[in-house]
Amino acid sequence: MNRLPLRSVPLALAVILALSACAGGASGDQAGPTDDRIQVVTSTTVYADLVSRIGGDQVAVSPVIDSLSQDPHSYEATSRDKLALSKAGLVVANGGGYDAFMDVVATDLKLDEATVITAVDFSPVAHEDDHPGNESHDEHEGHDHASYNEHIWYDLESMRFLGDEITTRLSTLRPESAESFKGNAAALASDLQDLETRVAVLHGSLEAQHFSMTEPVSFHLLDAAGMVDATPKGLSESIEGGGEVSPQAYNEMDKLLSDGSIDLLAYNTQTESPQTKRIRDQAVAAQVEVIDFTETLPENSDYVSWMSGNIRSLELLAK
Repeated sequence: MNRLPLRSVPLALAVILALSACAGGASGDQAGPTDDRIQVVTSTTVYADLVSRIGGDQVAVSPVIDSLSQDPHSYEATSRDKLALSKAGLVVANGGGYDAFMDVVATDLKLDEATVITAVDFSPVAHEDDHPGNESHDEHEGHDHASYNEHIWYDLESMRFLGDEITTRLSTLRPESAESFKGNAAALASDLQDLETRVAVLHGSLEAQHFSMTEPVSFHLLDAAGMVDATPKGLSESIEGGGEVSPQAYNEMDKLLSDGSIDLLAYNTQTESPQTKRIRDQAVAAQVEVIDFTETLPENSDYVSWMSGNIRSLELLAK
């Protein structure tokens, strides 16, 4: 039988331990047994980045959804996720039916309300009943969605308000670092306001141009830029819910693309399927601009730079 030389055993053991630490479930800046940082679990990398930006070296943040291949709508929490949430000093979820697995785990664990931040609770768009696009979401294909568009991280103002709440909760957990948290939050808010200014400028040049979406992920950003949603009724909801797009919706989309009624197709690359590829092909054939969007952070990116890139794509469209 082949045996490892004794000098190789520590190295082999280190590799095994490293692989074990990376396997499945909530991952990220996980803490060791002597780590005294505030333990934070978030539903996605978007919220992990915002907490990290505000908390700095005082937080250890683990996003449950940490890969572009994972779909938060259909994700089911693992035992490792549940363990991570049970030990967290702070939990940040989106809410609105987007990351329902977080609600399930929080309820099962009977987490204290002071431990959980639900982002939609601090979003203006979640409280504007007549906001454009609010009527587009309801229960479909087993997913209980809010009456508003729950993809609120594409609304920059909502993220500023969320930043304030994250700062308050972290400051309560660690009062001695409150000034540091406030300073970091102010810097983040300044960056977000700069992005909002760019979107406001876009409003003048993109106002009344029409867009369609394979999924309603980027709605709030496009709406803030002044664009009008021309997505055939039920199309993006069917795709998001895993249902079949009707022939009527395909035909309507093809007509809108072909006759110049749509200026932009907003394409969610994170949940690409034969249905979405067919729509993209329709747009390309009609020479309609296609801009790719994702639901969570691309690799090696942060929230501000990611949103800046999305806005840059719209600025190029406006030229």
